[in-house]
Amino acid sequence: MRTAKQVLVIPYFIRDAVLQMVILKRADLDIWQWVAGGVEENESLDEAARRECSEELGIACCDNPLLPLESHCTIPKSHFDLQGAAYEHLYTVTEYAFAIELKVSDKIALSEEHSEHMFTTYPQLKDLKIWDSNRTAAWELRQRLLDNHLIVA
Repeated sequence: MRTAKQVLVIPYFIRDAVLQMVILKRADLDIWQWVAGGVEENESLDEAARRECSEELGIACCDNPLLPLESHCTIPKSHFDLQGAAYEHLYTVTEYAFAIELKVSDKIALSEEHSEHMFTTYPQLKDLKIWDSNRTAAWELRQRLLDNHLIVA
């Protein structure tokens, strides 16, 4: 059973000191997004983030470095199929952001949830139709990597 929590995960890798992120185009909406999905009962946020990456990207992510981000947002519950008394007085679902480092050699095999993917840099996001929470999480990831001198501006 799904809980009232959501994970957002930015798949990324660093090539030649440049942050490359894998963004997905939803099959049902004209919008790009990071990996996203619900947290199941008895599942930690970390476990949900890894599971969603494996499901949506077709990559076994169990050993990949996972970085929890401070970025959080709330999404109206009407965007989800939450049935039952447990959700009766709920108005929003909290989304917790992560980043997961991929290997450059990882081969992506998208789930039916998405129609395509592309590799993008942070500056290229300005030209894409994406959710504000996705843009904020990407900014945080980029800033963390800049602060630790892992990438160039």
